[in-house]
Amino acid sequence: MVRWITVWLLLLAMLPIAASAQKGDEQTATENDVVIAARSVVRVALIGTEDKRGEYLLGHGSGVAVAPGLIVTNAHVVAPLRESPSIEISIVPSSGEQRYPGTLLASDSRADLALIRMEEGIIDPLPVFTGRPPDTGRVAAIGYPGSVDLAENLSATERVQPTPAVRTFGQLSGGRSRRDVDTLLHTAAMARGNSGGPLVDECGRIIGINSFGALAEQNDAEFGFAISARELIPFLQRAEVRPEITTEGCIPLPERVRQEAAEQARAEELARDRERLALYEARELGLAIAVAMLVIGAALFAGGIVAMFFRGRWQRGSLVGSLAIGIGIALVAGSIYVFFNRPSLQTLFEEAQGQAAPMIAEPEEGEAADEEEAPAE
Repeated sequence: MVRWITVWLLLLAMLPIAASAQKGDEQTATENDVVIAARSVVRVALIGTEDKRGEYLLGHGSGVAVAPGLIVTNAHVVAPLRESPSIEISIVPSSGEQRYPGTLLASDSRADLALIRMEEGIIDPLPVFTGRPPDTGRVAAIGYPGSVDLAENLSATERVQPTPAVRTFGQLSGGRSRRDVDTLLHTAAMARGNSGGPLVDECGRIIGINSFGALAEQNDAEFGFAISARELIPFLQRAEVRPEITTEGCIPLPERVRQEAAEQARAEELARDRERLALYEARELGLAIAVAMLVIGAALFAGGIVAMFFRGRWQRGSLVGSLAIGIGIALVAGSIYVFFNRPSLQTLFEEAQGQAAPMIAEPEEGEAADEEEAPAE
C-alpha cells in the first residue's frame, strides 16, 4: 500500500513540470515566425572618428529591412549625424562576420522615422501589415537593447559585430496613440537600443517601428510606443520605396502547419478513395468479363454438342461442333481464371488494419515486466 501511495505522490509532483514543459513547447511553436523575422533586424551603429582616438562607438539603435538594401530606423537614432560630418553609419546584421556602411536617405522628425541605404550586403526584408491589428493582439519587439549589452559585458568592438537580436513579447494595449503621430501602445519589454527596431505580430510582420521618443528620458517605461504602419507606409512612399504590403489576417506558423497537415490528410484520403473506387470498378469489370465469357463459352459448348448430333446430315457439322466445343471450353476456363484473378479486397483489408494498428498501444517491455513483478494482493 505504501508503494502505491508513493507512486501517486510522485505523479502529482510531476504534473506541474509536465504542464510547464507543454506550455514552453507551445510558446516556442508560436514564436517561430518571430524568430525568422529577427533575422531581418539589424543594429544601427554610429561610428565617430578622431585623430587621437581613432574610430569609436558613439551610440546605437535598431533597424529593420523593408526592401532590398533599405533599412528603417528612428530619426532620433541618426540625429547625431547632423552634428558632425565625421560620424558614419554602420549596419550590423544579426549573423555573418562583418558590418556594412550605410547612407542616410530620408528622415522625418515628426514621425521619428529614418531610411538608410546599405552600401553593401543583402538582408531579407519583412512585409508590412497595414490592416488593423487586434486591440489586444500578441506582439514582439525585436532589437538590440543596451541593457542586455551591459549585462553581457560586451565591449564597444563586440557591439559592432554581428549578434542575434533580442526578442521580447507582450500585447497591444487599448489602442491608445500619441496625438501628434499615429502610434501603437504595447507591453513588450524594451530598453534603450530598441529604438528603430520593429514591432511585429505573431506572423513576424511589421506593424510598427519602436520609438522611445514618447518615453521618460530618465527611466525605461513599462509600456512602449511604436510608430504604426499607417505612418511608416506614407514615409516610405515619399522616399519612393515600395515595401511588401499585406492586409491578410495572421495565421501563426503552428496553425498553418496544422492546416497543411489536415489538407494533406484530406488529399491522401481522397487518393485512397479513388484507389478503392478503381479497385471496385476493376473487380466489377472482371466479374462482367468472366460472366460474359462463361455465357458465351457455355453457348458455344452447347452449340458444338448440337452440331455434333447433326454431323451425319451436315457435312461440316463435325468440324464446326469440335471447334465450338473447344472454344467454349476455353472461354469457360478463361472465365474461371478471370473471376479468381480479379483485384482482391484483401488489399483494402490490410490497409484498414495498417491504419488501425497505430491506434492500439502495445505495452512496452518494461511495463510488461513491471506487471509481472507486481505482487498479488
